[in-house]
Amino acid sequence: MSEHTSSGRSKQSSAGEPENGSHQELIGERSLLLEGEEEKAPEFLEPNVEAIQTLIDKADCQGATYQSVAVAAVQILERALRYEREAADAALSLGQQEKLESMVETAEQATSVLRSTLSAQGHKVMHLRMEEVQSPSSSSASSRQHPWWFVLTDALEVLEEGTDRMTSLTTGQPVNSPARELSQHVAQLLRGHHDTLLLEAEDWIS
Repeated sequence: MSEHTSSGRSKQSSAGEPENGSHQELIGERSLLLEGEEEKAPEFLEPNVEAIQTLIDKADCQGATYQSVAVAAVQILERALRYEREAADAALSLGQQEKLESMVETAEQATSVLRSTLSAQGHKVMHLRMEEVQSPSSSSASSRQHPWWFVLTDALEVLEEGTDRMTSLTTGQPVNSPARELSQHVAQLLRGHHDTLLLEAEDWIS
């Protein structure tokens, strides 16, 4: 999976703060409002994750098409998770941090549920693809080196890319197929996280 170059971190502001006009425009452009061991699913599941679990319970998860979509979904979710964790670490208040950590927990639940359905081949593909991906720095110390705005911008960008990818996967699957439903649920989860961060950005600007 190709990594998109993070635009937020290549630009350093001397004051460390955005100009409201330019970043409001940026947010407006980004709006979407319209290895091998099985992991146990958590007891409490957020609605989007519960929908994924319900689908898994009734679907054949061993088919090649489902496995292909599930591998892609896990990769996309895990990449989004790295950036969401950075956003939570860089939060400006305790309340904001709690909200973003709740988002992180939801993404972790979805990833765990999906990983539990991967076949041996699916885990092998995951391992090979993860070796090709250079993960961004996701430690708390690293995220604190960047202003909140730039960390948030990176997370919005990654979530938007992930939503677009899962939406593309949806249109390529047969109607009512498990693979199509799975990609729809994951796209909805990512879109919801994107819009949550978008609202946080708008509150911060105001």
